[in-house]
Amino acid sequence: MNLRQGLPLAVSFGFVLAPLGLACETKNANPPVETTAEAGASPNASILPAPLTTEAPEPLDAGIPDGEPYGLMADPQGRLIVPEAGAPPPEVLRGDQAMAAETPASKELAGVSLDAIFRLRNAPPPPKGPEVSQDGIKAALALTAPKWKIDIAETGRMRIEFVSRAMPLPMHAELRGRADRYGHVVLWPNASDYRVAPPGALRTVLGERRVDVTPLSQGTVRPQGEGKRLGLPTRKVELTSSLGTAKLELGKSAEVGEGGALLCRALVEIIGIDPRTPTCIAGEVPLSASYNWQGGGGIDFEITQITRRTDLATNDMLVPPPGANHQQSGLPMSPGGVFLTREEVAAFRSAPLQLPPNTDTNAPGEGFIAVNATDMLAYVLVDGVPVLFVPPNEQRYVIGTTRGRYSIQWRTFLGDRIGPVTTTEMPARFTWGEVVDAGVADGGG
Repeated sequence: MNLRQGLPLAVSFGFVLAPLGLACETKNANPPVETTAEAGASPNASILPAPLTTEAPEPLDAGIPDGEPYGLMADPQGRLIVPEAGAPPPEVLRGDQAMAAETPASKELAGVSLDAIFRLRNAPPPPKGPEVSQDGIKAALALTAPKWKIDIAETGRMRIEFVSRAMPLPMHAELRGRADRYGHVVLWPNASDYRVAPPGALRTVLGERRVDVTPLSQGTVRPQGEGKRLGLPTRKVELTSSLGTAKLELGKSAEVGEGGALLCRALVEIIGIDPRTPTCIAGEVPLSASYNWQGGGGIDFEITQITRRTDLATNDMLVPPPGANHQQSGLPMSPGGVFLTREEVAAFRSAPLQLPPNTDTNAPGEGFIAVNATDMLAYVLVDGVPVLFVPPNEQRYVIGTTRGRYSIQWRTFLGDRIGPVTTTEMPARFTWGEVVDAGVADGGG
């Protein structure tokens, strides 16, 4: 008897940065990490995983296939073949439940280590001028490039470490996953605390610093041919959901084993695709992903290096590790979202520019005030460099910019909203969104 049934799945940039009116000089680009509460409620807010698909389970087949006695197959001698029981399907992680800590072990695992980067699209170049320091800007871009360091064990484990100043989670925070669970664990730096991100929450963790479940669907999958990347043969697919499309290039490598599918599951979840998609299989690992959102914009993900390993420490793959405290709210965050020191952002210019007196009475005496009047976590790019992010409906005062003209752009991390590029004379005050203050609307760029 062939029994088939669906799995029910209920499923922070240069210097001194502070809220307006409070000035504090940052001496360390990596201040102590703290936990911050999530700001407000998202329309998708939920601590429980929503169903991954809307498809009804297939009906049970109670019949006996022709030529198979009692529904079992027989060998040529007529002896019954009793199939071995397969591995149970992965369980679904719940955001409101702690996980049992795994036991430490001294065993080393085989697998691969990957260097990965997110590439921001349509980032503005700096304005032209002799005072513009290309060396200073390039140095800042290297410091703020959004990077991951990924370890994948062939036994079905994955560890993603945030190794950039300019990501929604702080340096050395982690995402961990295991093949027998749908969802991820967000691990604080130093593994002091963890929070469960159930299936569908990874998009908001990266895009909004929330653990809110986005509805997932099966979507559609279209083959896009084959290729080669980083010395590996690849196959290309395009996945489409109500959120947009993701084009993946998956490299074939026996070394990734069961762990390769975990990175695939994470990347397709960002576009709103059910992690059970048959696109994600053992023996393959995504080497690139290009996201195009339904409302415009996008972001690109790329593996830049792959290293085969036989010495992955098991204790670095535990989900969750022993001693980590379960948190039901908040995520790890660097205070103020500082990405660069004051000196690093001042290096964008070699000398001040002689400009007419500033007539904007709302502008500060130096630096700039960035006001985020939207309900989304927003990044500010200065000359194409991520300098800071501003939480929803908040503002930040930054000092360190030399007097002159700069290219300014607001955007979300995942690129689903990208604002226009404006040439702004510093010091300045600029806003994203619309602020109503005493009947006056401020809708600047």
